[in-house]
Amino acid sequence: MRFLTYVIISILFLSQYTTNASRSNLIVRSCREASKNDPNLSYEFCVTSLYEAACKTKLQPKKLEDLVSMSIQVTKSNGTNIISIISHDLQNQTHGEHVKACLQDCLNLYNDSLSSLDDAMVAFNTSKDLDTANINVSAALDDSVTCEDQFKERKEDNETSPLTQENHVYFQLNVISLSFIQMIRHRY
Repeated sequence: MRFLTYVIISILFLSQYTTNASRSNLIVRSCREASKNDPNLSYEFCVTSLYEAACKTKLQPKKLEDLVSMSIQVTKSNGTNIISIISHDLQNQTHGEHVKACLQDCLNLYNDSLSSLDDAMVAFNTSKDLDTANINVSAALDDSVTCEDQFKERKEDNETSPLTQENHVYFQLNVISLSFIQMIRHRY
């Protein structure tokens, strides 16, 4: 009887492991394909970001559409974190006026960006409107570029962007979503 119980538990464990492994392979396969098609996307960054999200949410993606939703959600979470960083930096008394003005603009850009990602999520999940989702994710991506570029426009007193790393990560996260949307578009 113990042997039978052991066999049943082993079979259940192995079937669960196989299911999770195949879902994890979805992340690896999709990130590999996306990074081959877009020079702005790092394969390692893509895999790490999505595995981390899957572990946090305990939800494993079953299909590419799940990865689009997951990647947009990860990007929104990152954008919310960046807004917190900007709000904190705006209170820093050591920044010059130019940096403070840029940070305020970035705060507005990231708020707009989160709104664009909400619109992308609704368009994608509700009506499978790939064009609208693509436009809104592109707008979110552009907001991070605009944020970074304004620091470069006029450097005063050797001030640099305190958001360079955050803008780069946000850009990459948006590229993941855009790449997956394009992959779905090419399949239909």
